[in-house]
Amino acid sequence: MLELPSISVKDLQEWSKLGEVLTSGHRLCSGCGAGIMARQVTLAAKALGDPIMIVNATGCLEVATTIYPYTAWNAPWLHNAFENAPATASGAIEAMKAMRRKQNKPDRNVNMIIFGGDGGTYDIGLQSLSGAIERGHDFLYVCYNNGAYMNCLSLDTHIMTEEGLKRVTDIKIGDQVYAFNQKSGELVLKECSGIFDNGIKKIYELNTLHHTIRTTINHPFLIVQRSRKNIENKLIWKTLGELNVGDEIVVLKSLAEGNSYTFETIKMSKLGDYKVNKLNEVALPKESNPELMEFLGLFIGDGWVRVHKTEIGFSIPKDTKERKRLIELTQKLFGITPSEVNPNDVYIYSVNLAKFIDSLDIGKGAKNKKIPSWIFTLPLEEKEGLIKGLLQSDGYTIGKSNRYVSASIELLKTMRLLLQTMNYRVGKIHKQQKKKGTFVVYRKLLEDSNYGYICFSRKKEPNVGKYLSQIKQRDFLADNPNFKTEKIVSINFIREEPTIDLRVEDEHNFIADGIVVHNTGIQRSGGTPQSAATTTSPPGKVIPGKIKWAKPLAEIMAAHEIPAFTASPAYIRDLMAKVQAGLKHDGSAFLLVDSPCNLGQRYAPEISIETTKIAVKSCFFPLYGTYLGEWILTGESARIAKNPDRKVPVEDYLKLQGRFRHLFKPEWKKKLIEIQETVDERWERLVNLASC
Repeated sequence: MLELPSISVKDLQEWSKLGEVLTSGHRLCSGCGAGIMARQVTLAAKALGDPIMIVNATGCLEVATTIYPYTAWNAPWLHNAFENAPATASGAIEAMKAMRRKQNKPDRNVNMIIFGGDGGTYDIGLQSLSGAIERGHDFLYVCYNNGAYMNCLSLDTHIMTEEGLKRVTDIKIGDQVYAFNQKSGELVLKECSGIFDNGIKKIYELNTLHHTIRTTINHPFLIVQRSRKNIENKLIWKTLGELNVGDEIVVLKSLAEGNSYTFETIKMSKLGDYKVNKLNEVALPKESNPELMEFLGLFIGDGWVRVHKTEIGFSIPKDTKERKRLIELTQKLFGITPSEVNPNDVYIYSVNLAKFIDSLDIGKGAKNKKIPSWIFTLPLEEKEGLIKGLLQSDGYTIGKSNRYVSASIELLKTMRLLLQTMNYRVGKIHKQQKKKGTFVVYRKLLEDSNYGYICFSRKKEPNVGKYLSQIKQRDFLADNPNFKTEKIVSINFIREEPTIDLRVEDEHNFIADGIVVHNTGIQRSGGTPQSAATTTSPPGKVIPGKIKWAKPLAEIMAAHEIPAFTASPAYIRDLMAKVQAGLKHDGSAFLLVDSPCNLGQRYAPEISIETTKIAVKSCFFPLYGTYLGEWILTGESARIAKNPDRKVPVEDYLKLQGRFRHLFKPEWKKKLIEIQETVDERWERLVNLASC
């Protein structure tokens, strides 16, 4: 017999004095349905009086509540991967029983609660959940359904934007990022509309001969699907886990021709300022030019700046063509002559020039240098000037191949990406070490030194006009001015790292580490409603978002002959009654909770509860419980069954969310009607099954 305890408003008032299990300090988004749901579930469990233990699958709830080394949980809590939360909980349950037996103590009831999101329940974790239920372990599994889940990029990833190259951690909502237009094949700029911190996840490294990227296993890449008939070759999306060595992915070949960079005005020092009694007058440039970029290339490789000493220095020995070129450039660009007193170093003394160079975001110290982001926006001639200067500092040429050496891995990464936008052939970053005491240039190393190098050369362009069909056999995009394809040479697990997600509008892809990758952020799951727009099920003229309806997960769990419930945080007493009923049941129980995500479902955070309320009132998400063939409608759903006039149209629910915005275009009017009819049919079936 399926019975729910009666919970009054007075009960809620009393329970609120017990204290929170999910406390303050978490990083869940404002209006997050998962956070609201978790507080309600754990409070209902705490009111039963028995100890609580929580197992949490990887997901938003886990990531945002346990930012190492802190936790927002005021109860024993255990994290595991997406796919095995029920197995972990099963082990914990049996371990506690074994400990009690070993201590000759009677069994003690511990309310085990498992929290899993879409990925951990609908998809990758379904097998583990089914197995634990079959074994009959005593737990309440709570699925917080936000209708999607995410994939991620390593925090080391670099994104190509209108303002130049940026670390993924520096991207802001509203930034214009470069993307690949799949219809036209053009390089386009699109707005970043979402940024998601997804916590620590397993990271894999994908390598081609000339590109490297680190992502999670479920991140999609644009690849070539080849056919026996060349005319049927096409580009498709596949996740990293579906890729193999030899698959061809789309990469960036070149950026559009840029413009000279206008420098920000710096505050100039003048005679009479504090501690300024002598001043070398210098002509500072207002915008970039090829010779200035050559000078900066020399500085990035061999220079340093000390503003407090009004000094710019270069480690370039005397009687070298590089020193001669540096002096020529300094005189021509700035109107001053460097000091050559030191045989191994060159000094330029100018407080204003030191301030200028310090403002260019080049980085300080040999291990922290990088190619500034703004350099990626320059004309090709100016980029070539920078490469010329870099080669004069720490580079050399062997035949037609160049090699550049640096102690800064970040400099090598950003230089490699710059060269790729200039249509150079660039090898991987090779890492090496020189031991303490090794003689380098003109001094012995005082400690072990780690460094790296890259090799690069100009590409010889094939005769596309004459041999296009043959060339396309190895480069599917051979006739595209901005993109090409490269074969994967390796995919390897690296380690667990912090990760981040981006969402880009319209094109649903962007350029990360020179490779075309799909939008991260919100992706379809087995719990995503039909016709919802996600980054992996975008709407178009033919397909209106996700094709299939969400899995009837509560019914699947009910088929395991356990109590299965649906609940909504908009109806607190109904949700808490089902939590307590599930925990009191001797064995497994399942609770599916509508837990909306304002970022994924695209609505204002303040209407989260209103959204869940309309989901129930429209019968899109009805409230019920079922056990051993007995079905009962509860709460608002029971009231609607008795009084159908309380039911509202499904459109009232859909129009609140941006993920269904496309359905309100004239061409999808039939789809709206179809969704309403399907919801009505399912509701009538449920009413016929259930008592109220």
